[in-house]
Amino acid sequence: MKILGTIILALVLWMPAYSAEEAAPTPGEPDADRYARSVVGLEVTYQMWDEDRPWAKTTPQSRSGSAVLLEGSYLLTDAQMVDHATLIQLATFGRTRPVEPRIVAIDTEVNLALLQVDDPGALEGLEPIALAESTPTTGTLMMARWRRQQLEMAAARITRFEVRRGWGGGVEHAFLYMRTDMAGGGWGEPVFENGALAGVTVSQSEMLGRAVPVEILRGFIERAKAPGPYIGFPALGVMWQTNSDPAVASLLGQEGEPRGILIRQVPWGTSACGVLKPRDLLLELDGQTLDAEGYYHHPRFGRLRFGQHLAENYQLGDQIQVRVLRDRQEQELSMTLRGYPSALDLIPYHRTGQPSYVIAGGLVIRELDVPYLRTWGKDWDKNGPIGLLHYFSVSREGQAPDSRRKIILMMILPSAYNAGYQYSRDDVIDSINGRPVDSITDVVAAFNEPMDGFHVLELSPGSSRRQIVLDAAAFDSATEAILEEYGIPAALHISEQPPADGDGDCPGDF
Repeated sequence: MKILGTIILALVLWMPAYSAEEAAPTPGEPDADRYARSVVGLEVTYQMWDEDRPWAKTTPQSRSGSAVLLEGSYLLTDAQMVDHATLIQLATFGRTRPVEPRIVAIDTEVNLALLQVDDPGALEGLEPIALAESTPTTGTLMMARWRRQQLEMAAARITRFEVRRGWGGGVEHAFLYMRTDMAGGGWGEPVFENGALAGVTVSQSEMLGRAVPVEILRGFIERAKAPGPYIGFPALGVMWQTNSDPAVASLLGQEGEPRGILIRQVPWGTSACGVLKPRDLLLELDGQTLDAEGYYHHPRFGRLRFGQHLAENYQLGDQIQVRVLRDRQEQELSMTLRGYPSALDLIPYHRTGQPSYVIAGGLVIRELDVPYLRTWGKDWDKNGPIGLLHYFSVSREGQAPDSRRKIILMMILPSAYNAGYQYSRDDVIDSINGRPVDSITDVVAAFNEPMDGFHVLELSPGSSRRQIVLDAAAFDSATEAILEEYGIPAALHISEQPPADGDGDCPGDF
């Protein structure tokens, strides 16, 4: 008996210890099995365009992320996950399957993508998850993903809601910020509250995650499932500043404490184009009073910037009323809501497809956009060419009918024909042969009309030189020889969605 007691005691001491909390899960503890049947992985092969060689693509690469299953065999993830994808494969229960989900809709403005699996049998064993009624404003949520064939779950403590621009355009909406225990997140991980989907992560810096809340998820899903082409979210689209200086407010005719925001510029193609004017004080947005910093009172999230009100509650084409102080008088105005895609920017933040470019006489000319600026690395906004960064900082949103893009001389492919100019690069072109150019189409047209037997390029102030002059007679033959010498397949590409050449007042998207 003494020996048996010793053995039993040893077994008791060997067994791992569990706290009472671990032994008896508290009510409401996340159901790991439930999430395991709703969270899937995505294995994506993608291929970007080479921004330094716009006629070619880069080496294919791969990325891994997460998605969540919704009713109807739909998968919800972030747009960056499937950006430039050439192959998307589904991973269920941690294992990659020979299943290729189909992209239903991508909205880079809100950084969301909806996919669908056409074969329901491929989703055997999985269960769709429901959307939460609303995003909680306090407390702890749960993030989940598959990693190394195991379900990884982590707490995500709500810290704040903040309105920011989306990843790829001008739509501003609320983001949910969370302190999470999950390392390396921000790739479409679903965020749950009591077994329902409350958000989808789109970025993470160290342990601070950022997610699109369910209020925006619901609007995206409804738009993506609607028949016909996808129609995105509305945005005001103005450039504005806070109305914090009482002297300025008084100058504009406002009495008492400053309120509303000061409109600085109304870009072409936006909701406000033709309605608001520079020096207007925007006081109300369809009944929502704006303070001097652009905040209104959201019924759940408290003080938020006004972009959330439009993104959450309206569709493109809706008419709203705005109240402004103009010429020292308050006025009620009607506005039709439009989208504000990145293509409406003078220097677009996001681009789909191949860059627009032309190679002429060895000069590689392209449209300036942020994908090109990103070739200067993570800190491109500090390390890029100062001349290009100046235009980005000062007039990124300043597109107009006669100024649709900044055209740059990206580089020169050296040859005897262009000798002496080969070190010129990253200079903004103001005109070619006396014609202002604001699209690659304009560049091609300008080269068809030489000046007295020469092609003359005028570069902007601050460039490495102010003028480039080339012999027009040898221009075409030199271009052909340079293309052959450098093995370039095509001298010209114009985007499928070139900037609109407009006579209309505000040809935006609605």
